[in-house]
Amino acid sequence: MRPFPRGFSILMVLFVLSVSFYGVTQDQTSTEPGPLTADEGQGIRVDAPLQRDRLAPGLRTTSGGDSSPAAEVPHFRVMSHPREGRLRRGHDFHGDLRTLPQIPPHRFERPELEAPKIVPMTYPGTRSGTSRSQTTRESSLPAPSVPAPSPSNSFEGLDFSNWGAGHPPDTNGDVGPQYYIQTINTSVGIYNKSDGTRVAAFIFNTLMSQGNFGNLCDTNNFGDPVVVYDTFEDRWIITDFALTFDGGGNVVAPEYQCFAVSKSGDPVAGGWNFYSIQVTGGLGYYPKFGIWPDGLYMSANIFGFGAGGTFQNVRVWALNKAQMYRGDPTVQVLSFDAPSAEFSLLPSNARLQTGTPPPSSPNYFAVVAQFLNVVSVYELDADWNSISTSTFSGPFLSITGTSWSQFTGASGRVPTPSNSIDSLYPRLMAQNQYTNIGGVESLWDAHTVGAAGATSAQAAVRYYQVNVTGGTIASSATQAFTYSPDAAVHRVMPSVAVDSAGNMAIGYSAANATLNPAIRYAGRLASDAADLITQTETSLIEGTGTQSGTCGATCTRWGDYSSMTLDPDGCTFWYSNMYYQTTGLAFNTRVGAFSLPGCTMMGSGTLQGTATTASGGAALQGVTVALGSRTTTTDVNGGYAFTGLPAGTYPGLTPGIQGTSQALSPQLSWLTVE
Repeated sequence: MRPFPRGFSILMVLFVLSVSFYGVTQDQTSTEPGPLTADEGQGIRVDAPLQRDRLAPGLRTTSGGDSSPAAEVPHFRVMSHPREGRLRRGHDFHGDLRTLPQIPPHRFERPELEAPKIVPMTYPGTRSGTSRSQTTRESSLPAPSVPAPSPSNSFEGLDFSNWGAGHPPDTNGDVGPQYYIQTINTSVGIYNKSDGTRVAAFIFNTLMSQGNFGNLCDTNNFGDPVVVYDTFEDRWIITDFALTFDGGGNVVAPEYQCFAVSKSGDPVAGGWNFYSIQVTGGLGYYPKFGIWPDGLYMSANIFGFGAGGTFQNVRVWALNKAQMYRGDPTVQVLSFDAPSAEFSLLPSNARLQTGTPPPSSPNYFAVVAQFLNVVSVYELDADWNSISTSTFSGPFLSITGTSWSQFTGASGRVPTPSNSIDSLYPRLMAQNQYTNIGGVESLWDAHTVGAAGATSAQAAVRYYQVNVTGGTIASSATQAFTYSPDAAVHRVMPSVAVDSAGNMAIGYSAANATLNPAIRYAGRLASDAADLITQTETSLIEGTGTQSGTCGATCTRWGDYSSMTLDPDGCTFWYSNMYYQTTGLAFNTRVGAFSLPGCTMMGSGTLQGTATTASGGAALQGVTVALGSRTTTTDVNGGYAFTGLPAGTYPGLTPGIQGTSQALSPQLSWLTVE
């Protein structure tokens, strides 16, 4: 990965920057592209050691007297020469999303693909105690515990009756300075976060067809939606996949991943660009995404097409987000296939407010599918200047102090007053949040496990913190803790996020045979001892109904994921999940916000300066100055200003006059703090 230019911090003060002129703004012309194609070559796998990190030995064994099937530990590998692709842009959209046609979703129950039969085990050669319940932990390690603060905001999200296409809803969302955007299968809702007013809503086919690709993204968007807000660049990305089915309801080739990329921080009236990628060699299911300073990172579980299509491997991608934000007609993309023994890797997602990755940091993919006491981490190091030298390496193993309890609920489900519902045990659930607080870099993850002991018929939620400071994955996890504060309630489908102070919030669904599924959350403070939840369970909303009926078969599919994310103010958590107001199949979703104690909301600052000629220092009027994807125009005196920039470090964002042949970098002597 190429080094970034030196970063600089936007503080709650005024920065002044004088920029000298090296060229003039160049006119740019665009042509209408044809249908998108992506040419992906074959990846080359290279066995090689990596001296600076902990490596996983290759072995096939069982642990002690364990009678579980043998597990194959992936050999440590450094893979190079990724598949390379060049994406072509679809048509762009200049209008206001509020004017899009209001077309109802096409109802269709998507088939569920069978996950590989992985029986997690204790990592060979290690000894680890089993997880205990929160009540047991509290009795042995007393700590101040209070209920997590009540929601500061709570409003209804998209529902099945008006916007749902099938089950489960795949509830997801993210938050920017003004709006909260929520996605479900297969619709999008944009909400004013101050009062929960829905500003716009539309189905994915309506949105993506604005790209006029000439492929399935125009007409056949079918789910696994995700929305991410890029806090570094003030941009939005909304994505889902598009595919078709045969007469038996089986997915057939081709399949596309479709992207809508905002042209500015205004997702309503600021315009959008559209891109897509054809997933070759199989069906990319359960895609997950992470924002990184140099790109958008993605993973998906690859299955075969057609009847009986089985799991093949996980594929990981990196997409050049700078080119997407510029609306370039072609965009660089690279991909690798992960070892087939892994399932559901999650790319790391960074936010400006919780710390910027140092220059040249790889993106970190996390997974827990194979071992009860290991978080496995892979590194994707993308080099956009020389894609062939990009690498995907791992696994790096971080051993946890306890093994999780294996959940033994029938078919991995938990009871409700009607249909039992899926837990998706034991895969990691989005997001895999990266933090860099006080120079300590960490990954934060969560998933469903058993409540206590070696096995348990009660489901619980478990979170992790893994140190990755300096690109070295710690051999021991910093935290690994199961939260189950009682012996009666099942907790599933968790999502975690961390604020700028280092406080963690975890949200989830809670249910049992007499409790309608509820949306609840809990948390911990940065000052708490490791492996504790001290901000105890609080309800966002209690369900007044539950899932009942058939959606192809008895409808047990639930959630697939929920979404905890952090506001640009650095302190407010936003959580979105599903529930039912009335028993049946017409699900509801809820969006709520809350903050944990001890977090100070972050402010914003201004970067301003003057553009002058290199010779003579004459002021340049009317030239475009770029700060990453942000642009502004100089006034009659050559002055410019970027206002309202969130506090934080912006590596790789260097002020420069757009269209020059030579990039302009700020010299530290140019910066004065007032």
